Amino acid sequence: MVAKLLVSQNSSYLFPASVELKNFPDKEAHILIRDLESCRGQDVQVLHRCYPKQDSSLLQLFLMGKTISKAAARMEAVIPYLPYARQDKIWKPGEALSAEAICEMVASAGFSSIATFDCHFVKKAGEVTYGGIKIRNFTLSEDLVAYFKAKKPDAVFISPDQGAKYLVNEIGGASMVKKRGEYSAHKRRAVRQVESLEVNGNLDVKGRDVVILDDMIAGGGTMIRATRAVLALGARSVCCGCTHGLFLGDAYTKLQSAGAEEIIASNTIASEASKIDILNPLKAKILGSF
Repeated sequence: MVAKLLVSQNSSYLFPASVELKNFPDKEAHILIRDLESCRGQDVQVLHRCYPKQDSSLLQLFLMGKTISKAAARMEAVIPYLPYARQDKIWKPGEALSAEAICEMVASAGFSSIATFDCHFVKKAGEVTYGGIKIRNFTLSEDLVAYFKAKKPDAVFISPDQGAKYLVNEIGGASMVKKRGEYSAHKRRAVRQVESLEVNGNLDVKGRDVVILDDMIAGGGTMIRATRAVLALGARSVCCGCTHGLFLGDAYTKLQSAGAEEIIASNTIASEASKIDILNPLKAKILGSF
C-alpha cells in the first residue's frame, strides 16, 4: 500500500497543502483536514514543519494526529527538523527530559513513527525506538558532501565532535573532540559552554581545503571553535555545512568572522544559508511507505 501524503499549510513550499492551519481570535489553534474521508483505512504520512514556533507547531501536529487517526489505518509524522532533540539528557536535577516527552506526545496523538533528517540524539542513519515511537532517521550527508565536492574536489571532511562523525564516515572523514564545562547561569537559562575543541592528532590539514559538517548550527559556538582550530593548523580554507541551520542571534556573521569561507544548510529550516533542497530526499527516501 502506497502511503497517502497530507501536507500541512506550513510545508506548502514543498507540496500543495491539504491541511489548513488557522487560529481563532483568541489565538487557539484551528486545524482542518480538507478531505479526511480520503484517509479512511489508509496509511497516511503527515508532513509538518515544527520550527520555528516549536511549541505551537507541535500542538498543531498533535491535533492533526488525533483527527486523522479517526480514519487512517496507520500514521507517520514527517518532521524535517525535530525540535527538542538536543534535550535528550538530564544535566540538572528536576530538568525535563524534553526529547523523550515530545516523542511520547507524538505517539499519543496516534502516530506509529516519526521520519526526520539528522536527528540530534540518534547520531546515525537508521531506525531507533525512543519515547515509545519508532524514529526513522535519514541523513543529508551525501547531499552536503556532493555540494562541497563540486567546489573543492580535494577537500578534507571532518565533524566537530564524535556525535556528528557519522556525517563524514562514508568518505573517510575525521572527527574532532568537544568538551563542555559545567552549567553556568546565562541570563534566564542554564547553559553548558564548550570549553575546548581539539583536533585529532592524526589529522593533517596544513595547506588543505577543509569542510566541517554537523547536524545543526544553532548558536554557532561549536562550529566557530572548530573553524578557528582548523585554520590555526594551517588549513587553506574552511567551509561549514549542516542539515539544520538555526543560526540563532548573529551566529551566521560570527562564523563568517571566524574565517568560514562558505556556510550552507538545507531548507529543513529556511535561512540565507539554505542551499540543499530536501524535496528530492523526501521523495526518494521517506514518502510513499513506512
